Amino acid sequence: MISTRLAILCGAVLVDMIGFGIVLPLLPFYAESMGATPNQVTLIIASYSAMQLAAAPIWGRISDRRGRRPLIIAGLFASSFSYLIFGLAETLFVLLASRVAAGAAGGTVSVAQAYVADYTDEEDRAHGLGLIGAASGLGVMLGPAIGGWFSQWGLGVPGFVAAGLCLINGIAAVFLLPESTYEASPEEHEQGEAASLSEWLEKMTDFPLSLLLLVYFLCISSFTAMTSVLALYVERVFAMDAADMGIVFTIAGGVTVVVRGGIVGRLVRKLGEPFTVRAGAVILAATLAGIPFMPTRWWLGLVIPGWALATGILFPSLASLVSRATDRRSQGSILGGSQIVGGTGRVLGPAGAGWLFQHVGIESPFLIGAGMVAVAAVAAVAIPRAGDGEKRKEPGPIASKLSTLLGSTSGE
Repeated sequence: MISTRLAILCGAVLVDMIGFGIVLPLLPFYAESMGATPNQVTLIIASYSAMQLAAAPIWGRISDRRGRRPLIIAGLFASSFSYLIFGLAETLFVLLASRVAAGAAGGTVSVAQAYVADYTDEEDRAHGLGLIGAASGLGVMLGPAIGGWFSQWGLGVPGFVAAGLCLINGIAAVFLLPESTYEASPEEHEQGEAASLSEWLEKMTDFPLSLLLLVYFLCISSFTAMTSVLALYVERVFAMDAADMGIVFTIAGGVTVVVRGGIVGRLVRKLGEPFTVRAGAVILAATLAGIPFMPTRWWLGLVIPGWALATGILFPSLASLVSRATDRRSQGSILGGSQIVGGTGRVLGPAGAGWLFQHVGIESPFLIGAGMVAVAAVAAVAIPRAGDGEKRKEPGPIASKLSTLLGSTSGE
């Protein structure tokens, strides 16, 4: 049964992602109506991710000191304000400011994850984080449809809708969301494993966290690379159009919601997070490798559930392991750091896939991505079992070599 606090958290992430989905498909047209060039359009789009990367660890560290609830509420109201600016924008500068503000407010996702880590036990943590991921996927799936409907009354109108949704959810959080069960005092925070910047950097590059983040980076960058060029590939090979791809991603979103909302928690309780991560990586690698060999478009009926299942069990399990790799006083900081790693992968993956698609071959992004995820699956063998206590701090021979390698490369 979903508790009230988890329902509010899921609602916060859902509304934030609906807002993101509402405005993103309209943004290029909105910017062009103000005279933007293609380069300016991409700059405005990139500003959201850039600010989210910068904000996530800051929001996380503040939440470690001041509690999760104030930051979540502030993020919802800040998102509402950013979407209001979007709806009122008449110049490119104001439009850019709205996306910068939305990206900064979007750093609260890591705070919501830390909240879940605070009040769930180890058995239920992956399930709770999976529900947060399901809410995110559902929001991205619903947002474009909502934005498309309301855009018939003006390209700025969907911004007002997103602002209203965030405002309502923020008010609900004020009255219904309690503070998480664990709230560190400033004195306790200073004793955390990531209390200072140097300690945070040391923790991020220490075993097993560095290994988990490597697996996360390889998988998220390969997955986002695939999604960024899949439409171009199937257009050339199977003559599929935008309407077809809309169906593809809607199906994928629906399967992801089911997996994250109802399957991943049960799977983790039976098999544990490390095994679930390995299984997710293997399935994702097989899915990516199979795309260039599809004989007809109907084989997407196997590919879509494959990648949705893989990511649906892989990423919540990794988030759960990341939260368990540090002490309770540093949850926000470390989960915020993982958002930096994920955001970097979401930027570099599509960029690399585009270059490979154009200059190497249309199959190359999928095959190279499959190879990267296969490396991640092999690396995941060294992930220690959660709940082993001090054993987690003492890697075995394989894990020790991986940790040494990661430590030598993380300082570059």
